[in-house]
Amino acid sequence: MDVAEIWEYLERVEKVIHSKHHKAAKKYGLTLEQFHLLIELDELELDIISEKALPPTIGEIAADIGNAPHTLSGRIKRLEKKGLIKKIRDEKDLRINRVVFTEKGRDLINNIKKETGDEFIHKAAKMDEKMLKDLLKGLKELNESLSE
Repeated sequence: MDVAEIWEYLERVEKVIHSKHHKAAKKYGLTLEQFHLLIELDELELDIISEKALPPTIGEIAADIGNAPHTLSGRIKRLEKKGLIKKIRDEKDLRINRVVFTEKGRDLINNIKKETGDEFIHKAAKMDEKMLKDLLKGLKELNESLSE
């Protein structure tokens, strides 16, 4: 087995996904950083719903994506100006701001997920069910091995 070839293809897939995200961001008038932040907020929101937790704070988001809170604050302000997200005060500690999607932002992220997801799935549809399951199994195993 050629491990170098596997890494090469993983890098190629990553570049293609990055390019598709860049195109989608541009289509919706977002920078790539704003686009990725919206996707990250969506993932955090899904975690919150499943755990019945509170919306994330700027600090929690920053820690999750590996940015400094002050760097993230500027991005959040720009997304607020676009009407896509809003900060709400924590009910128990008024010093804390939590970040949530506005209806406009939720609609946008749902459209982006549908468009990018549909495009990836339609391209992957050339693979049969067994190939997709094998790919998923292999990616899960790779992720687990790398995470140890």
